Amino acid sequence: MAEHTGKQGIDVSYHNGTIDWKKVRESVEFAIIRAGYGRSKMDKCFINNITGAQKAGLETGVYWFIYAKDAAQAVENAKKCEECIKDYKDKITMGVWADWEYSSDQRNPQTKESRTKIVRAFCDYMKSRGYEAGIYTNLDYLKNKYDNIDGYPLWIAMYSSYKEGYNPVMRQYTSKGSVPGISGNVDRNIYYGNQPVQPTQRGIVKMGSRGADVIFLQQRLAAKGYGVGAVDGIFGIKTLEAVKIYQTENGLAADGIVGPKTWETLE
Repeated sequence: MAEHTGKQGIDVSYHNGTIDWKKVRESVEFAIIRAGYGRSKMDKCFINNITGAQKAGLETGVYWFIYAKDAAQAVENAKKCEECIKDYKDKITMGVWADWEYSSDQRNPQTKESRTKIVRAFCDYMKSRGYEAGIYTNLDYLKNKYDNIDGYPLWIAMYSSYKEGYNPVMRQYTSKGSVPGISGNVDRNIYYGNQPVQPTQRGIVKMGSRGADVIFLQQRLAAKGYGVGAVDGIFGIKTLEAVKIYQTENGLAADGIVGPKTWETLE
């Protein structure tokens, strides 16, 4: 197995409610903010979110949820996106992302060829206006629903673990994360940039540890049926209890410390 290390961040929309960006800044480095959707709709929390995030010192990017029947309408989506974000252009350092998802297909069914033309048209327009543009997607779309989208940065939803054969700029690794300053679940992301894939070398984690290794630990335990509470990258009491139970049931020293032997059984 291989993995990257990189910056920690979130992506948000109005569904995340009112956000305390000063608190958010204590635990993440960037935010990808929904600017809007379709050919005419700005996200109703976009202005508050992008100004709050930038004022708090977070790096920011934006995404646009595309509804389009063809490439021409994709360009109309892009033009509306540009209209919404133009006042913040100089501070958008984490890209503009084309977001085509299952509900996009439900509204406007597409073939591989037409769907690919749509996201390319959106990205090409944004690039022509001076923005770095890429595609948000998942493994199902990459394998089954797109033709060639090489040449565009990828932001991929991969929730269990990093999978070989892909080279995303950014990975959304959970939809059930948490950070101070946001009520309820929030999407968590790791930004890799152009870093090469490195062999995984998990560190020792224990009560009080934080970070990507703890998130991976929580994900693996949850997948095996051990309750860890929130998958939030914070090694708290619920994670400690789950680790001890797991260690006991797998013939390991039940000390609550996750070192090489425990990692070996989990991975």
